[in-house]
Amino acid sequence: MTTITTSRSILPNIPTAPHMPLLGAIPHIVHQQFDYLHAAQRQYGDIYRVDLGVTDAVALSHPRHVQYVLRDNVRNFRKGGNMWTSVRSLFGNGLVVSEGDFWLRQRRMMQPQFHRRHIAGLFDLMLTAIDEQMATWPITAKGFDFSTAVNQITMQVIVRTMFGAQLDDDEFNRLSVAMTHALDYLLVGVVGESLPSWTPLPGKRRYAAARKTFDEIVYRVITRSRAANDETNLLAMLLNIVDAETGAQMTDEQLRDEVATIFVAGYETTAIALAWATDYLARDITLQTRITDEISTAIGANNPDLMSLRSLDLVKRTFQEALRIRPSAWFLPRLTVADDQIDGYPIPAGTQVALMIYHIHHHPEQWEYPERFDPDRFDKKAAQSRHPFAYVPFGAGQRQCIGRDFAYMEGQLILTRLLQRYRIRPYGSPAQPQLSTTLRPKGGVHLNLEEK
Repeated sequence: MTTITTSRSILPNIPTAPHMPLLGAIPHIVHQQFDYLHAAQRQYGDIYRVDLGVTDAVALSHPRHVQYVLRDNVRNFRKGGNMWTSVRSLFGNGLVVSEGDFWLRQRRMMQPQFHRRHIAGLFDLMLTAIDEQMATWPITAKGFDFSTAVNQITMQVIVRTMFGAQLDDDEFNRLSVAMTHALDYLLVGVVGESLPSWTPLPGKRRYAAARKTFDEIVYRVITRSRAANDETNLLAMLLNIVDAETGAQMTDEQLRDEVATIFVAGYETTAIALAWATDYLARDITLQTRITDEISTAIGANNPDLMSLRSLDLVKRTFQEALRIRPSAWFLPRLTVADDQIDGYPIPAGTQVALMIYHIHHHPEQWEYPERFDPDRFDKKAAQSRHPFAYVPFGAGQRQCIGRDFAYMEGQLILTRLLQRYRIRPYGSPAQPQLSTTLRPKGGVHLNLEEK
């Protein structure tokens, strides 16, 4: 599909954030990171243009923009442009990037497998994977690298729930390294899509090798799953589902694309949210004590089950607040199909717009003291006073992430097990966000662990 390129001369009325000739805002973003975007929103408001040198985008920073783009006029905003081309190079035509009738068929087939009843059936697999990984941690540690540790946990959780026990240690390690490299490259790939294919880009060869590794392992596991006839994991469920309207099943290529989507969404988003949550919790002993008391009252030293997990309201709100203050998916791009208008500004067909989830989650009209970590803002009364699209860590509308309930269950369960076993204290300065495809903490999150 040919991407329509919008002439910048037809967006004259939208204020443009500071930029340089030819290079646009890229040097500012590289040097200033989020400070650049914060300054742009403060100066220009909820809508402004970012010149990216080879392309540009209109940044949208208010919940009403989410409502318009993802619900009210969703048909006019498709997943086109350089960002989605780069993402498709990894996810193929998986659910997160597919569109039209094919997306509708895939969503229709997969939705029942992510119903809460099915997700609940994966609870024991999750708990086993979490406990096995935590058992390898030092009893007491100073400067413990929690970011790496929680990545390993969420990777193990998705491997167990997606593949069962079908990955050996070598495959697991290779897959982990490959996906880390692939995700790191995607934002570089956005720029690369506007350049000739022969242009050397840092990490391009390594990305190709990472994708090859992922494909080899996943296709091998699909073959094993077809032979095993095991129905206890997500891949087995996907192998066996049949579209009720057409009678079709997924091909191996379609399975590969859906596995890639679920795999990344299933570990990256949750791991990042948990890393941020622990960084804030380690510095707020009062909040940590409240959560520990809630866990002690509901569970004590016992293993949680699904019913007791659902009673841990403060644990859930803490995970929600981590997804608000540091959303893993910090922006969401779309391409206009036909001429449109947003906030009185003309938006011609082919314009790249970006819903700035980070700005929306910190918008002062919706969030009091938005930079403060406060799970109590998610109690029912507080939530009723906000715009319904002020909180969208999993997207919104018909394209809301299918794995939302999976992520909530996993995030709550890991936080619960962590605080049942350890008191966590800060080690070093608070983590800072690193501008990349996802919003990881720069340099990781380091803690002091004290066994209870």
